[in-house]
Amino acid sequence: MSPRRSARNQLIQSAEEVFYHRGLGATGVDAVAHEAGVSKPTLYAHFSGKSELAATALRHRHDEAAAELDEWLAGVRDPADRPLAVFSWLAHRYERKGARGCAFLNAAAEVVEPEDPVRRAVREEKRWLRELLTTLCTEAGAARPELLGSQLLLLIDGVAGRVVVEGPQAAARAVADAADAAAVLLTGTS
Repeated sequence: MSPRRSARNQLIQSAEEVFYHRGLGATGVDAVAHEAGVSKPTLYAHFSGKSELAATALRHRHDEAAAELDEWLAGVRDPADRPLAVFSWLAHRYERKGARGCAFLNAAAEVVEPEDPVRRAVREEKRWLRELLTTLCTEAGAARPELLGSQLLLLIDGVAGRVVVEGPQAAARAVADAADAAAVLLTGTS
């Protein structure tokens, strides 16, 4: 890997961590550059500004989570079990990388301009997840998969809200409660 590519990757990984743990509004590009071990001019050689860097970091987080979820779901043979398997994956994800809830919802709460690159990255993530849930519900034989996919996403976002309000210790119970509600929804619509 070239040094230029390596610096970009380091910036993305550092931005993902720093913005998630400290917040977008509270964190300047100086902190990200310092954490990445690069100069501020190097940061600006790769990104036009904080919003572009933050959006790229969110997309990187999405790519990682999507690959992890795909692998998780590949281990679930019965399509009827896959929608609920998303919740078991979510519990696993929160255990490892969810101390502050959903990075995407946190970013959306901090960036209000609708056309900001950060907001676009958040919309892309939530659209992807809703579509994935809808597909899983379709494959599971649900009668109204679009509605059910939307409802499951609301439960997932509710878990994130609980974690933000009550802290990471609330994640396991919140995911379990959401999974119970999802099971009721899945049973009632198939």
